[in-house]
Amino acid sequence: MVKDTTNCIRLSKLLSHDSANLTLSRRQAERHIRDGQVTLAGKVVTIPQTLVAFDEISSFSAKNSSPLLKLKGKPVIFNPSSSITSSSSSSTDNHQHERSIKVWAVHKVSGEVVAENDPHNRPSLMERLQRSGVGKSRKGGKLHLKPIGRLDIPTEGLMLITNDGDFSREMELPSNKLHRIYRARVHGRLTSYKLDRIRKGGIEFDNVRYSAMKVAIEKPKRSNKPTSTNTWLKVTCTEGKNRQIRNVFKALGLTVTRLIRIQYGDYKLDTIPAGMAIPIPYKAVSYQKAKGQLYIPSNKNKNTGTDNKDNKKTQTATPVKWISSVQ
Repeated sequence: MVKDTTNCIRLSKLLSHDSANLTLSRRQAERHIRDGQVTLAGKVVTIPQTLVAFDEISSFSAKNSSPLLKLKGKPVIFNPSSSITSSSSSSTDNHQHERSIKVWAVHKVSGEVVAENDPHNRPSLMERLQRSGVGKSRKGGKLHLKPIGRLDIPTEGLMLITNDGDFSREMELPSNKLHRIYRARVHGRLTSYKLDRIRKGGIEFDNVRYSAMKVAIEKPKRSNKPTSTNTWLKVTCTEGKNRQIRNVFKALGLTVTRLIRIQYGDYKLDTIPAGMAIPIPYKAVSYQKAKGQLYIPSNKNKNTGTDNKDNKKTQTATPVKWISSVQ
């Protein structure tokens, strides 16, 4: 068990994101692990959430000729841009590397899978972007694009795409606590008790424990009926676990009938048309402001009108402006 999780990544994410010779979705990677088809340092691993430390991978690779990770007996090769295989470089090299990082903001539509090569031949966001020319250079070359995180099939909204494995991993690491903000339409009887449970965290569903999330009821429109059992909420989380918001509400007897991601870190969906991809500037995680421990006001603070100013600062985001061209 890894004690310090600062520089760790889940095994399932490592297989689906940092591998150069595999094209797996997160769900496919999890299935292979549960079926006992993945070995780590010669031992079979069956838990997808197993944390792998980058330092251990590097030291193992240096001392052993046998690959650290294998899938069905075949070695897993890491991307050259991955933090696992990359070495430290000078500040000049870092600057040049940052200039080469490309990022796109995509408005994912409901019904699309994010991963390529879907075994069920469902519409794929990544394949659609490649067909439309996203990632092609002026010289006709083609960048290897990676999604930053995932959205499940019914979920809409902001997806970030990049050509850099390091940036993708940094954006996803739970230890960086980047804010993921959603609009969620919830069906069922929503009570103050249930909202408090979500804000306190610790809800479990299918043996997965979820941390606290910030949740607020959106101001209802005049057209909404007072007796309506559908409520629009604004939900903020920092973990990015698979189906996190849907599972938390389901554990409380509520159903998320529509889910739209509107922000990830400092990147915002704004008015990007559905299905459109827009190139946007790269912004290092260290410079992004929409991150850190979520500020969730207590009942005491509500009554007195006082706020925790230090925590409240982490809620202020500096949005990344678009580039006007559209692909």
